[in-house]
Amino acid sequence: MSTNSAGVMGSRGRVRIGLVDLFDGSEKRNLDFMTEFARTAEASGFDGIWMPEHVLFFDEYDSVYPYPEAPIAANPDVKEQHNKVVDGKAEVESAPEQGLLDMFQTAVAVCAATTRLRFGSSVLLLPLRNPRLLAREALTVAELTGDRFDLGVGVGWSAEEFEACESDFTVRGKRCERLINDLKTAWSGDRGKRSSLPAGTTPPRVLIGGHSRAAVRRAGTVADGWYPWNLTPAEFEEGLEALDRHLATAGRSRDDVHVIAGFRAVGEIADLSRIVARYAELGVDGVNISLRMTEDNYAHVMSEVADALELTGSDA
Repeated sequence: MSTNSAGVMGSRGRVRIGLVDLFDGSEKRNLDFMTEFARTAEASGFDGIWMPEHVLFFDEYDSVYPYPEAPIAANPDVKEQHNKVVDGKAEVESAPEQGLLDMFQTAVAVCAATTRLRFGSSVLLLPLRNPRLLAREALTVAELTGDRFDLGVGVGWSAEEFEACESDFTVRGKRCERLINDLKTAWSGDRGKRSSLPAGTTPPRVLIGGHSRAAVRRAGTVADGWYPWNLTPAEFEEGLEALDRHLATAGRSRDDVHVIAGFRAVGEIADLSRIVARYAELGVDGVNISLRMTEDNYAHVMSEVADALELTGSDA
């Protein structure tokens, strides 16, 4: 990894560094906290904040959480388990009273409090949505944030959540792909249909979360980018090779998509530059880091990470 006045540089140019964190509207993570968190991130040199989504949480899950391991910062080729494991099964990380604010409305608030920071979904559960309503919501957010919003989407992993939302978990993959096409159609204008979508607004990028074969294929053929999670550099490189094949089949190239590597930070902050450097060498456009910061230490942690990655911050 190299740095200059523009920040982290990779084989395809500057790498945007984002933070993944949650805002639940609790007393400690209210609107004031959100705006100060965002302003601190922007002043520290980060490029964006990405928010996970769940509509509902459950005391117990039969579904298997798919991301219990993450690459170790000091040795990115090795993964370490970071979730609690009971009877051989990784448990979901959530507080007893866990909730999450709506990410669209949160994006508007965060972007209004900053000047350049982007906001993204990490990731929105697309199969639970109505495409026409989602098309309007996402385009409205793009308008109200000054085109500083990225729509990361995924198929989801919790059958319990899908059942509670009265959606068929077994067809979520096919539904996800169909809805992406429906969004594109709605944003491009439906012939013979009047629309209430904001006129002249640029739609957000749609990035496919996950690293399954189907996810990589969707990223290369119907979406605007790929956003896998907790992959080692070798796994990521293998996914990029598959992505390039799908792009070629679709008559596209890497210049047509935005690729972000996301990971849960495991290890020392001082070692984060090692894993970021590996992703940067592979040609990512962005790296998103989940740091699990508290209300009391986030400013200090952001400062440490910014120093480790030699980000260009400001005192603004």
